[in-house]
Amino acid sequence: MRQGNCILLHITQKYILLYCIQWIQKVKEVIMSNRPKVAFSASLGSNGYFGPVNTDVTLVYKNVFINVGDAYQQATGIFIAPVRGVYYFSFFYHSGTKHGTGLALYRNGKHVALTKNNPSTDSPENGGNGLTLLYIWDSENVTVFSGFLINAM
Repeated sequence: MRQGNCILLHITQKYILLYCIQWIQKVKEVIMSNRPKVAFSASLGSNGYFGPVNTDVTLVYKNVFINVGDAYQQATGIFIAPVRGVYYFSFFYHSGTKHGTGLALYRNGKHVALTKNNPSTDSPENGGNGLTLLYIWDSENVTVFSGFLINAM
């Protein structure tokens, strides 16, 4: 093969490689743009007070700040995972009463996280918890305060 042909072949390979790199980047962009988006954040509502109660109840966070993907059910206080993936959830409270306070996170009826304050006469208390739940499957129910999809699976 002549030197001129080798140079031409090298240049052609270079352009093909650049084209492939650009094509791969465009495919990545399309994939990323089609990723499911799930995020929500909500609070109890106008005054934030609830209780006292002597039994477990599902808190319904009426004041929804954001609900991307509509996975948080404002009427019931339950999050239903729209896609299988890894999710992060967090919940917080401020307790300024002599009554005990507790918030628990349930996944399909099973307790997975808790934060609580025992009854006392001292100053107000704050508490919170956060956790990552792996492989939440489609339509699993969770009662929570805030959460977002980390990675679709």
